Amino acid sequence: MDVTNSPAPHDEQVVLSTEWLSSVLAQRYPDAIATYTEVTERLETVATKVRFRVGYARQTAAPDALCAKGYFDPAHRRGTRAEADFYRLVAHDLPVRTPPCVYTGVDADTGHALILMHDLVEAGARFLDPLVGYSAEQAARTLDQLAALHAATWGASGAPLAAEFPPRLASLARLMSTEQIQQLLDDGRAQGISLDVRRADRLVGAMAAMEASAATSPMCLVHGDLHAGNIYELADGSPGLIDWQVVQRGVWALDVGYHLATVLDPDELARVERDLLDHYLDRLAAYGAPPPGREHAWLMYRSYLPYGMFMWAITRAVDRPIIEHFTRRLSIAVDRHTSFDLLGV
Repeated sequence: MDVTNSPAPHDEQVVLSTEWLSSVLAQRYPDAIATYTEVTERLETVATKVRFRVGYARQTAAPDALCAKGYFDPAHRRGTRAEADFYRLVAHDLPVRTPPCVYTGVDADTGHALILMHDLVEAGARFLDPLVGYSAEQAARTLDQLAALHAATWGASGAPLAAEFPPRLASLARLMSTEQIQQLLDDGRAQGISLDVRRADRLVGAMAAMEASAATSPMCLVHGDLHAGNIYELADGSPGLIDWQVVQRGVWALDVGYHLATVLDPDELARVERDLLDHYLDRLAAYGAPPPGREHAWLMYRSYLPYGMFMWAITRAVDRPIIEHFTRRLSIAVDRHTSFDLLGV
């Protein structure tokens, strides 16, 4: 096998080779000499996650169960380095539960990013299904994690946050033309949503309006994609956050609105969202950030719901039932709160 010197090989077999693995683990565990690897599970979405066990030549503190995440499929090698940079630069300093990471690498020539983390399944964690029910109690626990993240980076403007995790609303809005987005909205993913809401021009306009409003709001680090499929739970029910691929500096309401509208059934969301928003604001204050006033926060929460609708309107490389599930939930929330009208689009 041709073992390369790349810090982030595209070849999955290179990553699983004892030679390459030993060389990168040695940066943290000098006595870690891998003698074999054994794949236990392979999960293929846009990124590929490979769970595997590792054997070592001698006793070491290096973990014997790892998960490698990379863009090994040639069809999906457009993944960004944001997640690797998050783990490399800031995750260890944040009061947020994330998978323990033992190595991150970015290939300067190809741009491919690779992450090696502890295998949380082997450690007893449970990864959640985006299509399975999520309770208000679970949402309250996740909002606590978001409040901790936001408070720790409240008003974030210094390096590396400013340089490595810039706002992304404008760049996301440029990924497709309005005509392309309309075609996707009309492909059945937004069935039952009124024509007045299922409009790409309003959705693109909302992205611009949200970006403009951010100029007058405190910025913090936001996860950007916190649906139930990007959450794991420990045995005691404590949640952790994974898949930081669209991490960015943004407004807190982007995370809170996206999270609640994706994890809760629309009727349940309408019943509990104000209480959950108050809970988030209380936790934000407890973590040391000055929360916005309740009525202004309610306006911001409703105004930032189109972000999630946009994200799922442009999604293609995910299983169709998940696309339809999230697009419907987010569109219903945008419609119920007249979010486009609030943004003036």
